[in-house]
Amino acid sequence: MSKVIEIKAMSQEEAITRALNIAEATPEDVVKVVEKQKSRSFLGLFNKQGIYEIEIDKDHKKKQVKEDKKPEKVEKKETVRKEVREEKPKKKEIKEVIKEEKIEKEIKEFKDEVVEEEIEEVVVTKIVQRVEDGEPSCELIRQKAAELLDYIGLNLQIEVDHVKDRNYLVELSGEDNGIIIGKKGKTLNSFEYLLNSLMKDYRIEVDVEGFKAKRTETLRDLGKKMAEKALRTGKTVRLNPMPPRERKTIHEVINRYPELDTFSEGRDPKRYIVIKKKK
Repeated sequence: MSKVIEIKAMSQEEAITRALNIAEATPEDVVKVVEKQKSRSFLGLFNKQGIYEIEIDKDHKKKQVKEDKKPEKVEKKETVRKEVREEKPKKKEIKEVIKEEKIEKEIKEFKDEVVEEEIEEVVVTKIVQRVEDGEPSCELIRQKAAELLDYIGLNLQIEVDHVKDRNYLVELSGEDNGIIIGKKGKTLNSFEYLLNSLMKDYRIEVDVEGFKAKRTETLRDLGKKMAEKALRTGKTVRLNPMPPRERKTIHEVINRYPELDTFSEGRDPKRYIVIKKKK
């Protein structure tokens, strides 16, 4: 009796391995693999698992052996040898099918990447031309943000406001707001960094339903605690890497303590703050 197991995984091989562990089966028991939804990974920042249907039949091997048996009587030695010869190609055939599917998938992904790179070059060229022509930039930023969100599979509404000069604010809202924010805003910071890297002529801040304001208050509290720690222990305090906007908030808090010095070390996006007592 066959069993169909639906698995979420980043690759077909990973899905098959999980399905075999669940069903306590072997690779020879795999009858069919269907990729219902392709997995996605964007520059190592956003990963979305694919969905695979794995059909497993533990009796598949036995059924094949029964079907292959002939009614005529033959010598025992010849029968054993024939069954062994027939079983080996079946194992090889399954492995070859999986390997072929893997190669086909890799080729398709490679072609997709080439096409995406070509599209990316065209899009960037168009953006540069439109900026030079003096057309509104809010729509350009909105389109680029929409492309990134669509690629990583998030459903969010986008509003772009021109703050001043080359400064713009991108407001995101919707059902996937928790995903784009991430733990302590790390995913949001990564998205903002990526968007600014693609739109180097602008300074873009990305916010999600007022998250940045709440985060600023949290950072101010953190700055006070770290300042008090540096004063109490006399030791140098190093904070986790932060984007420029968050580092600025911490610096503003530390600058209120005349006994302390504060500066940044490292390179973005791994640049961090150092707090220490003045000599």
